[in-house]
Amino acid sequence: MKFVALLCMLLLGSSIAFSQSISGNMNSESHNEALRYGNVDIYKGDKLVASVLTDKLGNFAIALDTGTYVCVMNYAGFTPITKEIKVTGNEVADFKMKEDPKAKKPTTKADDGDLDLRKEMREIEEVAIVSSKSDKKGVALRKSRTDAYDASPTISSGRVMSTHSGDLEFEGLSTNTASSKLLTAGEINDFSKWKMWQDLSKGELSAYQKMWQIAPSGRYTVMLQSEDGIPIVDAVVQLLLNRDVLFTTRSDNTGKAECWLTIKNETPVLNGKLSIQISTNGKTVTINKVTAFDKGLNHQKLKISCQEVENVDVAFVVDATGSMGDEINFLKAEMNDVIFESRKISNKLNFRFANVFYRDMTDSYITKSMNFNRILTESTAFIDEQNAGGGGDFPEAMDVGLDSAINNLSWSEHARARILFLILDAPPHQSPQVNERLQKLILQAAEKGIRIVPIGASGIDKSTEYLMRALALGTNGTYTFLTDHSGIGNSHIKPSTDSYEVETLNALLVRIVKSYTYMTDCQQQIPDLALNIPDSIVSNVPIKDSSDTSASDPKALHITWSYYPNPTNGIVNILPNADIKELYISDLSGKVLQVLPKLSKNERIQVDLSAYPTGIYLIRYLDENNHWLSGKVVLQRTS
Repeated sequence: MKFVALLCMLLLGSSIAFSQSISGNMNSESHNEALRYGNVDIYKGDKLVASVLTDKLGNFAIALDTGTYVCVMNYAGFTPITKEIKVTGNEVADFKMKEDPKAKKPTTKADDGDLDLRKEMREIEEVAIVSSKSDKKGVALRKSRTDAYDASPTISSGRVMSTHSGDLEFEGLSTNTASSKLLTAGEINDFSKWKMWQDLSKGELSAYQKMWQIAPSGRYTVMLQSEDGIPIVDAVVQLLLNRDVLFTTRSDNTGKAECWLTIKNETPVLNGKLSIQISTNGKTVTINKVTAFDKGLNHQKLKISCQEVENVDVAFVVDATGSMGDEINFLKAEMNDVIFESRKISNKLNFRFANVFYRDMTDSYITKSMNFNRILTESTAFIDEQNAGGGGDFPEAMDVGLDSAINNLSWSEHARARILFLILDAPPHQSPQVNERLQKLILQAAEKGIRIVPIGASGIDKSTEYLMRALALGTNGTYTFLTDHSGIGNSHIKPSTDSYEVETLNALLVRIVKSYTYMTDCQQQIPDLALNIPDSIVSNVPIKDSSDTSASDPKALHITWSYYPNPTNGIVNILPNADIKELYISDLSGKVLQVLPKLSKNERIQVDLSAYPTGIYLIRYLDENNHWLSGKVVLQRTS
C-alpha cells in the first residue's frame, strides 16, 4: 500500500526570500549516496522554527534570520546528527549520515486486541445484513453501478488535458510501467453543494441512509476570529440543548466549526433552548441566540492574544485486502512527484505521520499500525513492508481500522489540522453493531478535531459512497475518489452529483492539504499557495440557436465579471457583463458562505466580507454547462 507514502509527501515546507539561509546536502557516509526526503529540522532554543525535507538529490535550503540555530538531521536507519550553526549570511553545511545497526525497524506485528475483535466480528458476520452484491467474490464484483445522476466530469484549466469531446485522453497501462501523474481523481464537497446533498439524501441515496442509520442533520456553522480578524484555530465548540451536549468539535484552520443536532438517521426533537459554547485559551463564551445554517452563520469574536498553532497530524487508514492490488504500483509512483508540488505550504509547520492498515476477520491480521512520527522516512519504511492480501468477500473491517486510528493513535492535544485519509474500495460489514460503532466514531473524530477524507478506489458501490460522504460531512471533511479517465485499475463509479472536476490525483491531494493547513500568521501575512485560480473571470458559454440547423459550433456568449479591490479589507465590488442567476462566496475549500441571487448585467454590487477572518475566499459561478468558474479574493487587514 505505497499510496500512503504518496500522501506523506504532501506535507512539506517552503522557503521565502531572506538575505540569510542554511543550505547543504544529506548523504550516506558509507555509500556516498544522496538521502532524499530526509528530515531537516531547525531549532532556536527549544522551539522548532523550520522543518523541510531533502530533495531527490539530498539537497535542502532554508531561509532564516541572523542568529544561532541547532540543525537536526534524521533519516530512518541512520544515526541522527545535531549541529549548532551561526547564521550571518548564506551558510553551507553538508551532513554525512552513518548507518545505525541498532536502529529499530518498523514493526509489522498485528495490533493487540485482534483476538477479541475476531470473536466480535464473527458474531457480527452471523447477523450481518449484506447487500445484494455481497455474495459475489473478488474483483469481479467491483463493477460500476448505474447512477440516477449522470455526473459529467468537468476538466478545469491547468489540470488534466481533455479531448474535444470532453473526455480525458489516457492510454491504459499495466502496473509494470507505472509512473506518476497518471492517476485521475475527483472531489465532492457536500458543504459546497449543500442543497443538492439534502435532496440526494432524501431521494436517490435515501435507502443507504436507512441502511447505515447515519444522516448528519441539523447543521449549525460557527465562525470564530480574534478582534484583529485572525481565525481562531482548534477551539472546542459544543452545541448544547439546555445543558446537554449534543455535539462537540474543534474549529478548523479557517476558524469555522460544523455542529450537528444529530448524526443518526432520525428527526431531532428540540424540547428546550439551543446554545453554542466555545472554549479556548482558558476562556469560555456562550452564543445564546443560535442560527441554523440555512439562515446564516454564527459569528463570534474573542478578545484573545494571537497564538500560532503549527502542529499538523496526518494519519492514513488503508484497506490492505487483495482487491486493492490493481492500483498500488501507480499510487506508489505518485510519491516522488507530489513532494515538490507541496513545498509551498510552509516550512514552519510541524507535521507528524501515522499509519493503520486493516484487512478482515479471517485474514492473518485485522489491523497493523505505526503511531505518529515526525521522521517521514520511518513512516514510508513501515509502509514499504505492507502489501495487499486476504479479503475475499465484499465487506472488510473498515470500522475496526477507523476505530484503531481515531482512538489508539496519539493525536496532538493542540493542532492546526488533524487529517485522516481513509483509503478503501469496500464498505464495512453491515449490522446494527457496526452502525452504532460508526455513529460513535464520527462523534469521537469530531470531538478530537479529526477531519476524515475518504479516498474511494475501484470497487466502491453506492452504499459505500453514501457512507463515506456522511463520514466526511460529520467530521468537516470531503469525499474524494479515483476515476476511469486514467485507464488504470478496475472500473470506478461516478458519484451522485451534477458535475465534478477531474484532476490528477497529485493536484487534488495537494489542494486539499493546502486548504486544510493554510492560514494567516500573527502579522496578518497570508502564505502564497501558488493557486491556479484567477483574480477575474472570463467565460465563453455556448448558446444554442434553434433556427440554426447547421453542424457548425454553437454561438457563444462571452461572459466576464470582475471584482475589486483585491486584496480587500472588507468591501468587494462585483461587476458582471451579463445576467447571472446566482453567485457564490465560499472559503478556499469551496464551502459556501454566501449566495448572491440575480446579478444584473453591468450593475455593480457590493459584498461585505469584513465579518470573515483574514484569509482567501472564492467567488464562484455555475455556468449553463454546469462548469464551476472560480476567482480568488484575498481578505487582508493591516496588523
